[in-house]
Amino acid sequence: MIPVHGKWHLTERCLRSISAAGDVTPREVIVVDDQSRDETPLRLAELTDVRSVRTPTNLGFVGACNTGAAVARGDVLFFLNNDTEVHEGWLDRIVDVLDDPTVGAVGSLLVGPDGTVQESGGIIFADGSGWNFGRGEPMGFGPTRARRDVDYCSGAALAVRRPLFEDLGGFDSRYSPAYYEDTDLCFAVRDAGYRVVLQPLSVVTHLEGASNGAEGEGGLKRFQKVNRVVFANKWRDVLGTHRLHRSSVDVWDGSNRAPAGMILVVEPVVPTPDRDSGSRRMWAILEELLDLGHAVYLAVGEFVAIEPYRTQLEQMGVTVLESRHEQQQFLEQAGAGLKAVILCRPPMAWNYLESVGRYAPQATLVYDTVDLHALRMSRQADVERSAELLDQAQLMWVRERAAIEAADVTFVVSETERTWLADVMPTADVRVVSNIHSPIVDAPVMEGRRDVIFVGGYLHPPNVDAARWAATEIMPLVRSRLPEATLHLLGSYLPEELEALAGPGVDPVGWAPDLAPWYRNARVVLAPLRYGAGVKGKVAEAIEHAVPVVGTSVAFEAMGFEYGVDVLCGDTATEIAEHVVTLLTDDDVWMAMAGRGQATLERKFSSKAARRVLEETLAVEPRRPRRFEPALSRETIRGGAE
Repeated sequence: MIPVHGKWHLTERCLRSISAAGDVTPREVIVVDDQSRDETPLRLAELTDVRSVRTPTNLGFVGACNTGAAVARGDVLFFLNNDTEVHEGWLDRIVDVLDDPTVGAVGSLLVGPDGTVQESGGIIFADGSGWNFGRGEPMGFGPTRARRDVDYCSGAALAVRRPLFEDLGGFDSRYSPAYYEDTDLCFAVRDAGYRVVLQPLSVVTHLEGASNGAEGEGGLKRFQKVNRVVFANKWRDVLGTHRLHRSSVDVWDGSNRAPAGMILVVEPVVPTPDRDSGSRRMWAILEELLDLGHAVYLAVGEFVAIEPYRTQLEQMGVTVLESRHEQQQFLEQAGAGLKAVILCRPPMAWNYLESVGRYAPQATLVYDTVDLHALRMSRQADVERSAELLDQAQLMWVRERAAIEAADVTFVVSETERTWLADVMPTADVRVVSNIHSPIVDAPVMEGRRDVIFVGGYLHPPNVDAARWAATEIMPLVRSRLPEATLHLLGSYLPEELEALAGPGVDPVGWAPDLAPWYRNARVVLAPLRYGAGVKGKVAEAIEHAVPVVGTSVAFEAMGFEYGVDVLCGDTATEIAEHVVTLLTDDDVWMAMAGRGQATLERKFSSKAARRVLEETLAVEPRRPRRFEPALSRETIRGGAE
């Protein structure tokens, strides 16, 4: 729906951009000629792919849009200014959002001809005044990229369900000829029980002011002030729940209609849930925080954000702050309004403690260990008999200890780690938020299964050690009895030293975008970890897929599985090889074990369990002052490892 009043050169550019955008959504283009006095009527008559409607008198934006809507045949009405040019995918991305039946209206990201943001969703304050979020920022600015609920989206590029638009009576004529009619419609959509959403993947360039002028005192622009009063009177009760515009915190808080408040999560990298279990856990935590009604901001560290994961997070509603500049700006401008800050892993926590204390002292501070790094490193030092690694573990503990002391709550992934920390740091508030899993396969089928798989991300040293041990010591014992048995090494970032092990009995596959076929065809999942900490995602993932697991006591630590019933455990190459041979040859044992342990997954590793801890944690009042204590001794670290 494109309302026009002269200025054919703008309309022509808009129509050309629609034709060139390449969207596949079936559509009709309706141009409502609101008494143009230039060549517009003549040129429209020449077009065969555009429906033209002419108003009997000059009705203004409101009347022209309602006139066009009355003749439209589509299920969705997209109102588009003629001083716009749409980008590739603009319409398809809007329709994607409307697949959600709770959404009533969707707006595009508006950018200027110079590529800077004009509006990434609109904010309405308690006095009825408005704010274009992100205005003046570069187009790739992180806070403008997240799909989210907003107060309103500009009528320059706004979609609404046609039945809903008709039920609401269209644009309210009290705002005729223009201004605040789009804001009013979005408030009415929400009042009818639907959501109003910004879709930043739908990008529209807007030649702001080309239609109605840029000055606020003359022409149609004078109705901006007049209609603000009309709007404020109509929605007085609703506006009573909105913020006044007193500081930058009010802008950030108003940019996302998340009732539970803003949360900042600090992670080294954008999570990649199909590549490592830590990322899968963090992804699930972010989903839970969104479901709890929070506006979630993810600050990532020294690594560049990886696609498609960043965009997937942004389409979920997570704002990804990729650059240090964006993160610092957010803390300075929004820190005082944060409900909580979650710092993940020692290096990131260490780097952000000072900034969080300065800009967000009121926020509940959570330190998420992911696993106890110093404990894992000290175990590695014992396996490799390395004094240097033990010194590195000691230095790591300095950072971990500082973060735990400063935090109001510390997350660990297992009861074993919680108990260890309770002994070492009895005053710390330590809670378990483990990996989050649920059964995928209920009734395993044995037919067609063969061989052994190992799954792990190889940036994690315990996985490299385990894969090497499996390939060079365990599988030769298995193959001495079953010569055709093969170990497939799956996972991201496979190093050259493991690729070099390729040969009879060892298949270094590397990363597979979909592990389901591998689990469906595997007879055994191998988890021969000789050191590590936390809980092991590879074990839980195998249980999800109902594939029997053979591993070490380190692999099964703190997971609650019963040896010999849910899993088969051994800590020597001989013991592990014996269990693998049993599962490869004994159908009765395989059938008895396949699918075991899924009740434990539901009890200890479900999203329900994680949500309960998150809710309780976010209700914790921040402690003051935050404290920093010296590190514990090397003997304490060694004792934890033992």
